[in-house]
Amino acid sequence: MNLTEGINIKSVIFAGFVAGYVMYVVDLALDGWLGLFGTYRIYRPWLEEAGLFGGIEDIALFIGHQLNGILFGFFFAHPSVYRKLPENLIFKGAVFAVIWHFLVLTVAFFFGTTGAVWMKDLLYMPVSAHISFFILHLVWGVSLAVFYKPPQEDKQ
Repeated sequence: MNLTEGINIKSVIFAGFVAGYVMYVVDLALDGWLGLFGTYRIYRPWLEEAGLFGGIEDIALFIGHQLNGILFGFFFAHPSVYRKLPENLIFKGAVFAVIWHFLVLTVAFFFGTTGAVWMKDLLYMPVSAHISFFILHLVWGVSLAVFYKPPQEDKQ
């Protein structure tokens, strides 16, 4: 079973990187706007508490975020998902982002209520952080859809 069949690997890596970067920059640039954004600050204490990446937590968070943007982009790009989403790229990305956000919350709920500390922290964030994460996932999903080119489009 080839899980990457039908995926334009170069394009999803590029699109995932760009989408992750756009999401990260929006979070930084709009930090504090209407009491929203700045969610990058949520993760740093986790790394510090765990004693991971001493002194380079911000770099580790950025690189990890970029890798997540790329890795999770493969779910979007898989033909079984990509073809079922709306044709319009903005709607395609937005629908995927809403579904993705729901899955993130489902995972956080399951693991958070069964004892995973980081997932529990995600559940008990302020409402403003939940709103910010939702908007940021929309930014990521739409950016991913705009920059990803499926194999058949790439050959044109």
